[in-house]
Amino acid sequence: MLRTPLLILGPLLWSFVAQAQTQANCTFNFFIPTTPITLHNGAPVFLEPYGINDFGTVVGRTSNGTPRGLIRWANGSVTHVKGTSWLMARNDHGTSVGFDSSYYFKPVLVNGTTITPLVLDVNNGGVNTVKAINRWGTVVGRYNNPNLSGDHGFKRWKNGTTRTLDFPGALPGGTEPDGINDNGTVVGYYFALDYSVHGFIFHNGQWATLDYPNASDTVLVGITNAGKIIGNAFFLATASRKSFLYQNGTFKVISIPNSDPGTRGLMSISPKQGLILGITNDSPGSPAFIARCQ
Repeated sequence: MLRTPLLILGPLLWSFVAQAQTQANCTFNFFIPTTPITLHNGAPVFLEPYGINDFGTVVGRTSNGTPRGLIRWANGSVTHVKGTSWLMARNDHGTSVGFDSSYYFKPVLVNGTTITPLVLDVNNGGVNTVKAINRWGTVVGRYNNPNLSGDHGFKRWKNGTTRTLDFPGALPGGTEPDGINDNGTVVGYYFALDYSVHGFIFHNGQWATLDYPNASDTVLVGITNAGKIIGNAFFLATASRKSFLYQNGTFKVISIPNSDPGTRGLMSISPKQGLILGITNDSPGSPAFIARCQ
């Protein structure tokens, strides 16, 4: 279900009036997220994937042991990024956003071997979650300010300018930005006052809700520059999930082969190529995938 305001969201939202449903046509490239890292007892350490860019570079973290930020290159090789514990996203300029390896897991920007603290100068708040970064270095996530009802979403431009993102009427602290494209459009989800979960779109100061039809909860996780949106819809009555692609007023179901319906399914999408990163199961070492869907 779509809720206004939609007034000036522009070409992104041109066809939200129609909401047909169909099956997406997808090509899946599955991979086992192995790494060259092992624990002291020889146990394998796998990559937990979180973000992808247009070159097919995947970032994430180790599945067990000491937390480490990892990069999986398009050729399948895996690199540990020293000084990091977790990488959440990577743009096409090779800048990743994640957390350092300190006790406090402070948010950082990573360029090669250079790690730069991510400073958020808004209402004296401190960043506690980073989720995505676009080609211009704009980052979205969440920050905490105990004097302002706790957590809030944020959008931070490369020059340090920051905007708080709180969906109008959402539960206090209940707005979670999850993705951003190169045009600055943000998608994510929010908790309503009845604790139901709804997808949101934020563009040029305007908000809209996008819910998968008849879903209990809708979580939007990424958007391309062309306005393709991916997400996961959950149906509590049947304990099931539908992963989907939304474009031009149509929800297309992405059927992930051999996947656990209890998992998130889709993780992120690249801005220009529309490469979709996903998982089949939450268990370490379970196949992950990169897909193209139409």
